[in-house]
Amino acid sequence: MFHGSLTRTQRSDHHANVMIGVSSLMFFIATWHLAINGFRMVAGYVDHGSTQDGPEAYISNLKSWDHILKDTLYATQENLGSAAAIYRCWILWGQNWKVILFPVALLLVNTAAGYMVCALYTAGPSTETVFDAQLTTWIRIFYSLAVVLNIITTFLMGYKIWITHRDSSPYNTACGSSQLIYILKVLVESAALQLIVEIILLGLYCSDLNAQYILLESVASVVGITFNAMTIRIKLHSLNSISSNFNNNPSSQNAVQTIGSAPTRHIQIEIFRDVELEEIEEHSSHDLQVFDPRPGSNGK
Repeated sequence: MFHGSLTRTQRSDHHANVMIGVSSLMFFIATWHLAINGFRMVAGYVDHGSTQDGPEAYISNLKSWDHILKDTLYATQENLGSAAAIYRCWILWGQNWKVILFPVALLLVNTAAGYMVCALYTAGPSTETVFDAQLTTWIRIFYSLAVVLNIITTFLMGYKIWITHRDSSPYNTACGSSQLIYILKVLVESAALQLIVEIILLGLYCSDLNAQYILLESVASVVGITFNAMTIRIKLHSLNSISSNFNNNPSSQNAVQTIGSAPTRHIQIEIFRDVELEEIEEHSSHDLQVFDPRPGSNGK
């Protein structure tokens, strides 16, 4: 039993380390992407502000190293977010590979499409726009698959949480039941933020509107926010629930944390011993003195 509990603890620590690593990498990519955009704005409006072509020519140059780098970071962040969502599905479904085969296939295609766009930037003329026919097909594939992957992974995670809640609700307390509902709510709300941004981005790009740049430059940050907000909100809710239960239950203040199990508490045990009446009479007969009222009697 101890070995099984220790193994589960080690697996839980491994999954937690994976999530921490992904979260840190997403933060780094989002920060770097934002820094590159800041650098491009300063270079365009300060360094090239007085040139003949102006800042517009610099910013619209698809072959510049900073433009290729920022879009490579965006593609990496998008695919990393999809990969993390697929990993969460894999964990929730008991590490069943069959469940994630289709999302993994879509992720591979999406990864190829994203980096293909970045590669095509170097092959075309510098004055080419992102609405050029050579780029349109790959960009639409990338945007569309990002939306589809978001929907599929959110549905898989939400459905698994819902059926777990449905099957365990007759045996769970109200607190345990509400915990799963809260996780489902957080999952849907967090995924909806990223999904809405990606759908609007896809619609603007398919309409050949430059307003798509506004959403494009924010997706890298939104993906990181979506991933981390889900983890932080669930963790804070769990800590608040534990603290509330501890404060509301005085007996839990004497809880003792054991290895590989739930917290336990000391209980008071009273032991009562029943003594047979015949045993009492047997012991009492030896000490019983009979009083004889006759004169000269010695009392026995």
